[in-house]
Amino acid sequence: MSKAIELLTRMHAVRSVTIGSRGRSNLTGDVILAVFAQVQHKQPLGMDLLMAKYVHDAPAVDRIIDVMPNWLNDESFRRKDLALALSCIALDVFCDKPVASQKRQLTALWRNHSDQAKRSSWLIKGWQIKIKQLQRDVDICGMQAAEERLLSVINELEVLVINERRRIDEYARSQSLKSVTCPRCSGTGLMQSGKCSSCDGHGLFSPSTDNIRQHLRHIGLGRVSDKLWDSELRPWLDNCLSRMHIESNEAVKLLSDKLYKESAS
Repeated sequence: MSKAIELLTRMHAVRSVTIGSRGRSNLTGDVILAVFAQVQHKQPLGMDLLMAKYVHDAPAVDRIIDVMPNWLNDESFRRKDLALALSCIALDVFCDKPVASQKRQLTALWRNHSDQAKRSSWLIKGWQIKIKQLQRDVDICGMQAAEERLLSVINELEVLVINERRRIDEYARSQSLKSVTCPRCSGTGLMQSGKCSSCDGHGLFSPSTDNIRQHLRHIGLGRVSDKLWDSELRPWLDNCLSRMHIESNEAVKLLSDKLYKESAS
């Protein structure tokens, strides 16, 4: 990660930041924000792409989506609706967000292998052990009042189990939307026994062609023929990703140059 990107993320993670330079005055937060504004003016798409990828800025994502239809003006696609949908998918891929078919797999991994999942499993097993012990006490209990108290406690524990399972399911679903990093190996691609079997040692889930075509079906655009995919849609997807990388790299270069000039002045 470049210094400019690191600074971009830090400026949006804390209220203020300064960068020291030897023998010179610091770059203040106001100066840094002014540089960001200058780059936003000169490279609006590139800066929005950086904000979308590294800061998860929703307004920046909206601005990018708003300009995407203009990319199709000079194109003669048979299915412009599919091309526009692919532009949005390309943005997700650029921002390292999973597509629909990957979310199910990531949700399962977060549910079974995350630290939260391990905590939930420990809690649920503990409650289930208590429930079994109390059920045995109910079987041998000779007093109705005592039996009712035991059944009430069992009911409370069963509610805890249900709520905890619901909580970890919601947590897993929310985490699956944020990143393509493998939760089982934490992005390293390695386990104690060797290569991570969930991500095949890659550490993340980069969407394949099949993943993207399945995503088009998932959002209701139907199946895509091999001919249409090969002749129009796959080249357009590559074109969008290339454009995003070029625009964002130009914005990073401009950011770095301006920050360097400010720190040297």
